[in-house]
Amino acid sequence: MRLRLGKVDKEVLEELVFKKLGARRRDIVLGPSFGEDAGIVKSGSRFIVVSCDPITGASERIGWLSVHINANDVAVCGGRPLWFSPIILLSRDSDRAELERIVNDIHDACVELGVGVVTGHTEVAPNISHSIVCGFMMGPLVSSKPIKSGGGRPGDLIVMSKTAGIEGTAILARDFKERLKDKVSKEVLEKAERYYEKISVVGEALKLARMGVTTAMHDPTEGGVLGGVYELAEASNTSFIIYEDKIPVSMETREICNALGCDPLKLISSGVLLACISKKNMKRIGKLGFNVIGELRERKMPSILVRSDKTEEKITGQVLDELWRIYEES
Repeated sequence: MRLRLGKVDKEVLEELVFKKLGARRRDIVLGPSFGEDAGIVKSGSRFIVVSCDPITGASERIGWLSVHINANDVAVCGGRPLWFSPIILLSRDSDRAELERIVNDIHDACVELGVGVVTGHTEVAPNISHSIVCGFMMGPLVSSKPIKSGGGRPGDLIVMSKTAGIEGTAILARDFKERLKDKVSKEVLEKAERYYEKISVVGEALKLARMGVTTAMHDPTEGGVLGGVYELAEASNTSFIIYEDKIPVSMETREICNALGCDPLKLISSGVLLACISKKNMKRIGKLGFNVIGELRERKMPSILVRSDKTEEKITGQVLDELWRIYEES
């Protein structure tokens, strides 16, 4: 069976990957599981959150993205990102200037977050079409207990920060500039390119983690907000209902998505934080700027996206990111 682009399907992961996890160790507190953003290990009396992720769907700012995407994954588990290790794989046609841009972006992102580079690897790889950065981030747990994607409970409200499709908006504005320039204004494209600066959720994630108000947090990447909610619900063994008209979408994202014929709710959304909050705790986060977009439900109920026209779309599996679809069509 040929695998599709993007994240590997849950069923394949459970059948082939999650059954082969090496030696069983008591110091692994949180190991690999569908929908979980990071792992947690215990070292002495300390808990260390670890995450690894490659940047494969972008060709610009990949060093910047590699730091922030991995830092986000550590933060949503309640960890403070501190130590980063990148693997930089350059394509055959790369030059010194490209490598300099990548390492400058890694350095700048790390300085912004107070993160240090510990080790890494850099090479020109023979069989890739564009350069890739694979990042590994670590940091100590700062919440009172580990926060998992799988901690949500039926009745919890699902909240999100910022607006849908942040990372995807920046990628499309840069990588598809020629295709968009006659459909979207120059001002919109320039503003959309700066969405890379919105990628981090470390601040809001650690604020919620220290407050102890969340049952679960998740960093929605591939599949966008809709895919992230699906992963969160699957990890929590629940279903969900969310409402399109409650999910904020910026003007720049909407214009670019309309021009390319894509759904902003299914567009890669690093920069958004998803969290599950019990109704009794909502007052405590009232001034933090989160939007309630739906709630978790009992597993036996269908997972539903209620569109703005009140039609209901049942979500029965993982969401293919619009970015991959557009790349394939191109």
